[in-house]
Amino acid sequence: MSDGMTLVQNEDGVFDAYDDTYDIVIHCESKEEQDKTIEHLKSTSWIPVTERLPEEHDSIFAKLKGTNKWSESMFERTSYEVIVTVKYADGIILTKTAHTTDGKWKLAHPTLNGTVIAWKPFPNPYKENDNK
Repeated sequence: MSDGMTLVQNEDGVFDAYDDTYDIVIHCESKEEQDKTIEHLKSTSWIPVTERLPEEHDSIFAKLKGTNKWSESMFERTSYEVIVTVKYADGIILTKTAHTTDGKWKLAHPTLNGTVIAWKPFPNPYKENDNK
């Protein structure tokens, strides 16, 4: 990629020429473009549930919490639908859709013995003019 030679120091302290054959560089013309690119790359990566869950917002029932109208079937907070990776007890791993309510996963099609292990937001919809 470059015309010059870059040296890197290995863990054992020895310097070697750096091979950039497989490097990928993304050039951005502005800070705004860089932020947009970083956000896009983040949105296409899987997020382990051990790292964080999707952001939740107040549900339509939230204002009833603490009143006599509150029911155990209601939930206070919910997230938008996301893509999830589900691992089953028999080792099978599938991709499904789900959301969280009060910090607990709710699969679009509930299944037995499945655990959500990672998630990511849905990508933006396709736009014809983006692919010219």
